[in-house]
Amino acid sequence: MQIHLVLRIGEIFLKKSNRHQFLYQLERNLRAVLRAHPGSALQRFHGRYTVTCEDTRQEAVIASLGRVFGLTSVSPAVPVAPVPEVFAEHAIALVRELPCPPASFCVKARRTDKRLPFTSVELERDVGGAIHETLGIPVNLTEPELVVELHAGQDLSFVCVGRHPAPGGLPVGTSGRLEALLSGGIDSPVALWMMLKRGATVNATSFYSPPWVGEEARQKVEALCRALRPWGGPNRLHMVAYGEVQKVLRECRPHKLATVLYRRMMLRTAGLIAQDNRALALVTGECLGQVASQTLPNLVAIEEASPLPVLRPLLGLDKHEVVSLARRIGTYDTSIIPCADSCTLFAPDNPETHAHMDEVHRAEEGLDLHAMALELARAAICVRFTDDPLPP
Repeated sequence: MQIHLVLRIGEIFLKKSNRHQFLYQLERNLRAVLRAHPGSALQRFHGRYTVTCEDTRQEAVIASLGRVFGLTSVSPAVPVAPVPEVFAEHAIALVRELPCPPASFCVKARRTDKRLPFTSVELERDVGGAIHETLGIPVNLTEPELVVELHAGQDLSFVCVGRHPAPGGLPVGTSGRLEALLSGGIDSPVALWMMLKRGATVNATSFYSPPWVGEEARQKVEALCRALRPWGGPNRLHMVAYGEVQKVLRECRPHKLATVLYRRMMLRTAGLIAQDNRALALVTGECLGQVASQTLPNLVAIEEASPLPVLRPLLGLDKHEVVSLARRIGTYDTSIIPCADSCTLFAPDNPETHAHMDEVHRAEEGLDLHAMALELARAAICVRFTDDPLPP
């Protein structure tokens, strides 16, 4: 049996003359996701989208659509004839099928076919009255536990009860290219996800330090990328072998600047990779004041080395908020797997928290920093993910 799903979009409606570009990319992403569900089909009508799918695949299709940026919610819907009595009959049947009777409800109707002999308010009143009289559920127009939604249109009329949330934001592919510095921790995968939500196409660069850090560090980062791919990215991951360069930077003095110097070289290298990928900026998972390298003076000193602007979507969040997001998007369980990484290798016992640029420049004197970054970028291993559900 075919099931209808109603898809709702949010922020795209705020666009004006270029709205069609966002809708085009959203439709492209939706069709790419639905290719994994044979028998599913996408239709568009009156600024909304519907998907038809087999009832046996309903949960899987809703789960996939719930990770498409640009959508705000998905609802199973029952097509009906645009007649108030028919709307009421199906609405009552759907409410009866709920596992638990709601404490209160309201009806919201939208009539897009103005030729129909009733208004939206009249339809809400008639259907709401029928539900109340038949099932005895109280009406609450301000804070209802259940919203019964009706759509009376020229092409399609339907009833739906309940919404499955989707992430909102903008469709991936509408906001340009970015390169994210991805570690095995909790923060950077969330930062990458947040830029996907803003419509960017995001690839990743990660640093690992063989032989001091084993292959498990590389495998962990690849696993994080795979966890993010149902959300739309990354298509490519560049793995940079960083250990030998860290040894050189560790010898710079004062030693307390080592973490700042490591991070500066990471941005130089990731910036070169990003430019090759035609990315316009870098993305990091830094949160202001969370660790020693993330104080404001240190962030300024680190960013000075980057050839591209640096975006920090987590800057104002605390750890609890970041962890909550990591759990929601499915990266947390992988991120907390114990594993050494380049961020903590050769770290000083008492790192600098207020780096001064003149001191940083003196510490880097005598090093051909551009040549070092260029060699790291050229030697990076590119991992391509070929089963990404969204187009590049």
